[in-house]
Amino acid sequence: MSADSPYRAVSQVVTISPGACGSSSVPGRLQPGRAPSGQPLCGRWEAAWNPLGTRLAFGGEATVGWVPPAQATGNGAHEGIKLRITVVSIQKGTMADFRNVELNANERNATPYYVQLRVTALSSTPPPKDSDPAITFTAIDDRGQEQQSITFLGTFPRCDDPMPPKQFVSGKTYQSCLAYLIPGGGSIQRVQWDSGPAVANQVTPYFERPIVWG
Repeated sequence: MSADSPYRAVSQVVTISPGACGSSSVPGRLQPGRAPSGQPLCGRWEAAWNPLGTRLAFGGEATVGWVPPAQATGNGAHEGIKLRITVVSIQKGTMADFRNVELNANERNATPYYVQLRVTALSSTPPPKDSDPAITFTAIDDRGQEQQSITFLGTFPRCDDPMPPKQFVSGKTYQSCLAYLIPGGGSIQRVQWDSGPAVANQVTPYFERPIVWG
């Protein structure tokens, strides 16, 4: 595949409700103890993963429990696959990067941005086939709105987004890049991660208090 292939953007809308993890005297803190459903997940959360609402500079590392979309069914508890993740940088591009890519008139007037990522496996459990933790990252623009990354039908050398290596387990690392076209002179200001452990029949509390870079 080559960079002269057109791209497509894929979006998904889901309706969810926030969950909880035991009781807490400090709002948003994951506290030791048993989850309401009885699964002893919460007692390990604070020690194993970055706290809710962690703010990091670019290049800072976070340890997370990633729940692949295929497993995030809302049924049962999810501890997640342990990863070390990093938003390395946000880079502003130019439309010259897209000279061999088919764009419509609105897209040609947008500003490209690239989010460089690094993901390291910390678990002996490999992700499900065709699952990519890199696409879990969410970019937020200067208006506080989430932006949808571009999915290329071919290889885009300026911002490559490979799948994780085969047998992506303990210690293996890969780098990825998410590309965006931001309209109206806007910009990408920060990047967040909102996947994480959840007790039975609840949404992860990281959804409301994600880990944020920038």
